[in-house]
Amino acid sequence: MISLKSVSHSYAGQKDIGFSDWQINDGEQWLLLGESGSGKTTLLHILTGILKPKQGEVQINNTSIYELSAKDLDQFRGRNIGIIFQQPHLIKSLSISENLVLAQSFAKLPTDLKRVNEVLDSLGIEGKKSAYPDELSQGQLQRVSIARAVINKPALLIADEPTSSLDDKNAAIVLELLMQQSGANQATLVVATHDKRVKDAFINTYELS
Repeated sequence: MISLKSVSHSYAGQKDIGFSDWQINDGEQWLLLGESGSGKTTLLHILTGILKPKQGEVQINNTSIYELSAKDLDQFRGRNIGIIFQQPHLIKSLSISENLVLAQSFAKLPTDLKRVNEVLDSLGIEGKKSAYPDELSQGQLQRVSIARAVINKPALLIADEPTSSLDDKNAAIVLELLMQQSGANQATLVVATHDKRVKDAFINTYELS
């Protein structure tokens, strides 16, 4: 379970941004909607352990993440939170398989090539495990980004604007893959976007004004 309680934050010289209390049960799929300037990026950073809020508490699987030391928080994030960015941010000098193994290493987990193959196969790109990022299409790179996010079986899977630069067909494909992987890995899914094309796919919506 993930929960936000009495969370707010402010930047120097700006007024506080307050967030409604939010409880997300295991395996739920949520859409986080917000226009530019609504605090969506701030909330994402708070949820993922990147930005400590001015006040309030964030719990993931009964762990209050901002009570952890910096070192323990880094390890907790690697094991429990998967993030899919708009750009893949892969290391170009490493193969696809090596990029996924690196994600295991950052989380202080043992190398598990069986898991690497399993995830790549579930996304239809197992045959690309020895390829390098520059050899893949944009669609394949998006699938690798999803693979890296789920490789450590995170409790929370967050996708930040995954469809904003895609046409309708590819936006639908990426959204379907995210939901499939969320279910297959028993991960809670939060898709953050201002793209209203994806709204009908979600029952649960958390909207920032």
